[in-house]
Amino acid sequence: MARTKMTRHELKEQDEITTSLEKFVEFAYARQRELIIGGCAVVVLLIAIFGWTYYRTSRNHKAQIQLAQVFRAYEDASKPEKERYEATITEAQKTVDSYGSLPAGAIAQYYIGLSQEGLGDTTKATQSLQTAIDRGDATIRGTAQFALGSIYKKHGQGPKAIEIYKQLYDSGNYSKAAVAYELANLYESTNQPNQARDYYQKIVTDFPDSPFRQMADDALKRMGVTVAPAPAQKPS
Repeated sequence: MARTKMTRHELKEQDEITTSLEKFVEFAYARQRELIIGGCAVVVLLIAIFGWTYYRTSRNHKAQIQLAQVFRAYEDASKPEKERYEATITEAQKTVDSYGSLPAGAIAQYYIGLSQEGLGDTTKATQSLQTAIDRGDATIRGTAQFALGSIYKKHGQGPKAIEIYKQLYDSGNYSKAAVAYELANLYESTNQPNQARDYYQKIVTDFPDSPFRQMADDALKRMGVTVAPAPAQKPS
């Protein structure tokens, strides 16, 4: 019988991996300065966490192999976007059909949602992402919620985006600094300066080493708020 209980050492290593990957996602996201759903950083995060937790069993191993086809189709820059998204949906649906009860199924559903949005079918995209949220574990659920919030934001549905991001911020299932920045940006763009200042200030106060710190500083200065200088970087 396969061993399912992880040792304290394995749990510690998994936590370190998750923390490091979260920091990498924050860094990549902040440097791009635009919302990207389904980028390489998220793929790395999902593959690593999924693989670490579920590599032991044969069925999960097969699910990972099939899921790799989804990633490959989604990242295939040699194809026009329409073909790429259609191929992703095809491969992801195979994963859902065969492994819908496994985490691979929820991840595949997430990629179906991203691809449907890429094809312009926002209604189906939001439904697919909600399915991923309902079926996924905390990591997958958080990633899908962040994507869903971004779709609402993209289509001018600020109140819905804010609701999703606030739920995500409270749950802690995604980088809180990234979510705080999105909330602050949304509040600022919808003429709610007090709420915007609150979330920009959270970044400065609660996440001073986050790559979002400088953008929060700049936003607060733009809004007439005096902020303390960022802490000096420690020598490596």
